[in-house]
Amino acid sequence: MGLIWDGVILVRAVILLILVLLAPAASAQTLDTSNVQITWKVSNRFRLFRNPSLFKMHEAAWRQYGTHMTERSGTTEDSALLYYNSSVLGTEHMLNDRRIPFTTIARTKFDWRGWAAKSVNNTCWDEKARRHTACGTIENYITPTSHEIEMQLTPLKSGSLISEYNCEWRVGDQGVVTAPCDEVVTANLPYPSGATISVNVQGERPISIDAQVKDLLIVGFGDSYGSGEGNPDVPVQLGENSRVDNLYPKRAQNDASGSAEWMDQLCHRSLYSYQTRAALQVALENPHGAVTFMGYACSGAAVEEGILGPQTYVEYVSRGDGTTKTESRGQPSKGARKDTQLYWFLREMCLEGVQNTKGFWVCPNNHFRRNVDYVFLSIGGNDIGFANLVAWATLREGLASRLAGLFGATVSPDDFAANMKNILPGAYAKLAKAFEKAIPLAHSNLDYDPSRIILTAYPDILADENGNTCSGVTDGKQNEDQFASDQSLDRFSSWLVVRKAKLDQAHAQLDKLHRRMGELAEDNGWTFAGRAYADQPFRGHGFCAQRQDRLSDPAEALMIPCWGTASRPTLTCQSAIFGKGSGWRPYNPATENYPYALRQRWVRSFNDAYMVMNQKVITRDGQIDEEASAANFSETTGGMHPSAEGHASMADAMLMDIRKQLEQDFSEVR
Repeated sequence: MGLIWDGVILVRAVILLILVLLAPAASAQTLDTSNVQITWKVSNRFRLFRNPSLFKMHEAAWRQYGTHMTERSGTTEDSALLYYNSSVLGTEHMLNDRRIPFTTIARTKFDWRGWAAKSVNNTCWDEKARRHTACGTIENYITPTSHEIEMQLTPLKSGSLISEYNCEWRVGDQGVVTAPCDEVVTANLPYPSGATISVNVQGERPISIDAQVKDLLIVGFGDSYGSGEGNPDVPVQLGENSRVDNLYPKRAQNDASGSAEWMDQLCHRSLYSYQTRAALQVALENPHGAVTFMGYACSGAAVEEGILGPQTYVEYVSRGDGTTKTESRGQPSKGARKDTQLYWFLREMCLEGVQNTKGFWVCPNNHFRRNVDYVFLSIGGNDIGFANLVAWATLREGLASRLAGLFGATVSPDDFAANMKNILPGAYAKLAKAFEKAIPLAHSNLDYDPSRIILTAYPDILADENGNTCSGVTDGKQNEDQFASDQSLDRFSSWLVVRKAKLDQAHAQLDKLHRRMGELAEDNGWTFAGRAYADQPFRGHGFCAQRQDRLSDPAEALMIPCWGTASRPTLTCQSAIFGKGSGWRPYNPATENYPYALRQRWVRSFNDAYMVMNQKVITRDGQIDEEASAANFSETTGGMHPSAEGHASMADAMLMDIRKQLEQDFSEVR
């Protein structure tokens, strides 16, 4: 009996062992934290883009630039440092180089208009309403309730086979999403609370992580350097067979429909602005974060006339029909009482309307929609007459120069220095007080943290390719067109000329302005992002700079295209005997005009302004008032401002000053 019983036990044990060996899947966990990891990122991390494909385009370009940095010689640490300190400029090169990046091979599908042309009607800014409401209500834009995320499983061991399984994904208490385990799955992650992300093969225990998005609200205020002046989202297109005075290129569509296009037409605000590019780069670098950007910078703005009060815009309008001299009178557009940057901001941020209390715009009861994380600020140049200093340095001596001085259109270096001393401190102090009353900047256990206001330095725009001050005429016997600086403004050579002595005096004021801005920023508790000047990123890239090995490249040409011949190849258009030849020189304006192609100069010259914006005074019926345009020199608007490359470099410089704080901000997320 004992033997029989022992045999039964042995048989049962053998059967149990066989069953265990035949059914391993029933007891093994297919997915666990030892073989796979849940990874996720916010899909469209720059919320100003209504079309997520725009963000994906920048994400891919930034990744491509990173690949090139990894492949270059040098240590890994050096490559990584260069990558992050030049990311915006590198991304700009990836997107707008008309050659395959890091080669001399021309692209076959190059969009001469630049990458931002794809953004028209694809952002959350409503140009007609001048509000951030194109993606829904302002509440939806400023205070999101969720962010779309992309989730996937990343194998931790080589040979991990997950493609043969279907996975069940859950985000919080949302429904199950089933998909192959090797595919990317999208879902909405609640904001600001976040949720648990879990995944499992059907019938098994899930693995999970907690996820939360850090959404930064960044606001941009300021002047033309903050708005992106000189870089319209869609540049003007010039014709091949139409000419002005039978010499100069003319618009292909010579009416209002042929004008350059901007996110905000009156303010000349574009996506190329360093403020926008810096905010976008913050979003690119932080996969678990997002950036809600609200930009209000406006070309021509000063502290009193622009940020705190109404300003005169750079866009001109004509009161006549442009057919007679008496009616053809152009005048700049002027803002109404509430057309101020701070009011524009508050009408979107306040839950109970906007009030003016003792001369300051405020939000009643401080009832804001949310807290602000950073204020990007570019201001001061117009307050003390920077454009007037440039006019002083470039206007020809004579009646025009004397009249300009009489009417305050020019400022001498001495007067400019006096303005730095007498005007700038009071202007910044008043702005600081207005910001404290109007902007919710509660951080680091402070009810108001002014260090979150980032004042950016102005770059040095007056240097040649060697880093020296642009050369110019020193006596009356020289041919002006032998100087690169004069070639860069030859369309307007009848009233503009660069004289070396004057430019040297103007250039000397830039260092004084930089130091003064830094001192005043410290006085007001702001962060001064001074690298755009102090680190000299524009050294070798001023308005007169050229790549000497590419002088035949249309992008490097300083001269404006002319119809006909001349006695010297560098001479501007001539209507006399030498101008009777046919053909365009030095390039065809219709087929070889590259507003956003890479070039040595990162500053728009007056010629560039004509070729990129060609701004005109428009009549009430949408036609061009040629007389008013000529009288107001509107075609020069945008000259002496950074190009898209210049703005990208400014963005990189600013980010170097705030990256440590940004790292702390994003360290809070899971």
